[in-house]
Amino acid sequence: MKRILVWHLPRFKDGDSSQGPRYYADADYLPGAVRLHARQAPADGDLKVDIRDDGTSIFTSNYAALNKDGTLEENAEDYPAAQPFINEGSAITLHVMEMANSEDITCELELYSVDDEEDESDE
Repeated sequence: MKRILVWHLPRFKDGDSSQGPRYYADADYLPGAVRLHARQAPADGDLKVDIRDDGTSIFTSNYAALNKDGTLEENAEDYPAAQPFINEGSAITLHVMEMANSEDITCELELYSVDDEEDESDE
């Protein structure tokens, strides 16, 4: 089963607290692609976001970024060699690390059910 989590932030809250909804994993998942969209492109650098699983970043060294003057970025993020595993019941949150004067942003995270992968390998 594929699931997409969406955070839409028409306005930004100051600080490193989570932004937008907090999601709870209803199954065990592996993260896939991350998409960042902005109505107003970042003008003062790059928009950078972090996605956290129970408070720990799912990325290794770099945050997901939307480059200066861009309005859409889609990529498979910098996951560790041992891809992060999101456990059922985990809280998944979005944190904006650098806003760079962008506005009206949306972040999407694809999730793939671990159970589906196990079912496919049994066939």
